[in-house]
Amino acid sequence: MVESGAGAGDLLLHDFERILHDDPNIDEVGFLHPTQMDSLPLLGSNKSPYLWCSDHKLAISTHVLPDLYRAARQAHSKAATTSPSADAPALIMLHSKALLILCPDSFTAWNSRKKVLSADHNLTQLEAELQFCALILSYALKNESTWSHRFVCATISNYFLYHRRWVITKLAQSHQDMPQIIDKESVLVKQIAEKSKMNYRAWRHRCWLIPYMKPKQVLDELNKSIKWGELHVADNCCFHYRRSLLLALLDNRSEENGGDTLHWESEAHLLWTEELRWNEMLIRRYQGRESLWTHRRFLSQWWVQRLLSHEETGLSKEESLADIFLGQEIQLLSDCLDAPGDEFGETRIQAELAALYILWISKQDAVVKRKVEERLELLGSLKEVLAKACPGKSRLWTQLLQC
Repeated sequence: MVESGAGAGDLLLHDFERILHDDPNIDEVGFLHPTQMDSLPLLGSNKSPYLWCSDHKLAISTHVLPDLYRAARQAHSKAATTSPSADAPALIMLHSKALLILCPDSFTAWNSRKKVLSADHNLTQLEAELQFCALILSYALKNESTWSHRFVCATISNYFLYHRRWVITKLAQSHQDMPQIIDKESVLVKQIAEKSKMNYRAWRHRCWLIPYMKPKQVLDELNKSIKWGELHVADNCCFHYRRSLLLALLDNRSEENGGDTLHWESEAHLLWTEELRWNEMLIRRYQGRESLWTHRRFLSQWWVQRLLSHEETGLSKEESLADIFLGQEIQLLSDCLDAPGDEFGETRIQAELAALYILWISKQDAVVKRKVEERLELLGSLKEVLAKACPGKSRLWTQLLQC
């Protein structure tokens, strides 16, 4: 058993940092109970029974974590506060790496690494920093500090995310191959999202990358996220990402086409109708998923306003498109209300979400409200529909109807 004390911690830290130096491509870290460490195969290169590394996999015994952490923190603090020297940057990067593997929330360590990287614009170091962040994220999936290290620092909170973005921003300023970097980041986020469902931090990082994407890459991301969305219909983070991509595509197409308004309108029309069709297919297939109805609200808001603008300007023969669309939404509501019940109560939730969705549409403006009420005649008034679909939320929708 390792003896407690500063000397034992320093010896452990020396062995730990030697392993990190000898294998810069470590891609997985595990903290194991001493009995689990004993079950690992013996390696001739291992000088410590509390540390194990093979095939780029690192194992650390939980028995020595307190001593190892204290030694790493003290070594980093000493390197960061001593007078500047030629060896200081290397020592700061070495000790901070050890400290952050043990404690990813150490803001001071992340800040010291950023300071060193800012002073020396070394592209190889920046790329290695992204790899180091990916290592931390392999076991700290929702750690804000780690994600921050991949971003440009904007606020003190979410620090790890901002550091990661800071590294990417530095690479972008150096005119690196951003499409390749973005592809790697997207793969990383996808892997983390598979391990950690509804990981808002990971998906927000992906949204942050969108301004760096070229239009073709934005469209590719939209297409690649279809399958993931179909397999994770309850994860609103994916649909939020798709909304960001759609808005980016609209902005890009508008800039590309310039004065060619008809061409832009045609592409926007095709893009939105396809997304609405896909969303309706998911809604009908997966009953009672609020994330799908939330996504439809976003699509409907933009679509209805676009169709109403055509009616006001009279640019084309699309005067009735808004009526057709609202009629289709009422039909969707009708199908949800008439669906047979099930033992899990999903059809009841589906009917409630559909009724609240129609209520939400009707609150867009007076014209839409009038059109909705006209098409609800066969089902009854909006109040009657809400009373049938969601009687338990009568206090909510009664107030909204009166607004």
